[in-house]
Amino acid sequence: MKKVSVKCPKCGANLEVEAAEVNVVMPVHCVPTSIAVEIPVPANKLNEAEAKIEALRNAGVNVANLFSIRGTDGSYEVGRLTDGQFAVVPDDDPIFAAIRASKTIPDRRLFRRWVMAQVFHMMIETDYKTGQPIGFTAALRRKGYKYQWEMVVEELRVQARLNVTDPENFAERNRWFNRGVIVQMATDYIKLVRNIVTKLRIRSCKGVPYVRLDGTNIFIKDLPTKVYEPLEKLLRSIRNTRQPAALYRATVNFYKAVKETCLFFDMEQSRAFKDAYKGAGAFFTLKNLILFHDCGFPKMSQKMSREYLYELASKKDLEGYKLFGILKDFLVVNGINIEAMRAEWRK
Repeated sequence: MKKVSVKCPKCGANLEVEAAEVNVVMPVHCVPTSIAVEIPVPANKLNEAEAKIEALRNAGVNVANLFSIRGTDGSYEVGRLTDGQFAVVPDDDPIFAAIRASKTIPDRRLFRRWVMAQVFHMMIETDYKTGQPIGFTAALRRKGYKYQWEMVVEELRVQARLNVTDPENFAERNRWFNRGVIVQMATDYIKLVRNIVTKLRIRSCKGVPYVRLDGTNIFIKDLPTKVYEPLEKLLRSIRNTRQPAALYRATVNFYKAVKETCLFFDMEQSRAFKDAYKGAGAFFTLKNLILFHDCGFPKMSQKMSREYLYELASKKDLEGYKLFGILKDFLVVNGINIEAMRAEWRK
């Protein structure tokens, strides 16, 4: 086996590298954050530890402090260097949760590139004219009323699948977008329609009064049977669901009625939706910052920070906007520069 001799830039120790088998072989106390040496890597199959690191890299995770190491028994493990301290990463570490099943991490890229990026983008959105920050709530409102229904329909579609294939992920997402939220959204919509109708100009056709609701002429006497009662019936179907798949179908049906009844861009988004949106955004952003960006709550390790986050989310009375406030404080404490982080992702 060909060996390459290198010198550790940290302690000066002479090291031998078996290029065909391992990345670096050295005493634990000598492991540097990086070694300025080019090592030819044969096009052979990666060992198990290297495969894990490669999967994380492909998923967009920063692997600069991870190493493939070989024990005295010849087995390979993943090591992590944090603040000068070296430790073997156990197989039950959250960073490997998805690898155990499929040797890849399909959702990590989504969480990092989509949820966190979306939250950060909305936090720094500015007014089109003044260039001044408008705030997260205004940025969400800017997306329009239709967005809330399209977003929850897609979310519930994914949840219906995760309920079968990934119960843990389902529970995390259902904590924020669930039947209670959809029921309140539908209830708020019916109230909106009733309020809109009261402000419409009353027209007359052969002496019979009618209104024009989003381009559709409806006799006032027919409003209960053609507008309100069908919506109330669909609301009851949402309320009566017990399974995620059924909730998804019921929500799809209600949204279809929304599009057929009345749908304006500037209609007020449901408070329940906005709160759930903030809660979900804050939760997954905090989770990713803790797992992949060396962030944590004050005086807490990564493990303790993760446990504390789950403890917060488990509180039924914790509203989404409160967790979003915790996220804002978390960013300050950890010195997170949103613009710098987004610029790094664009590289």
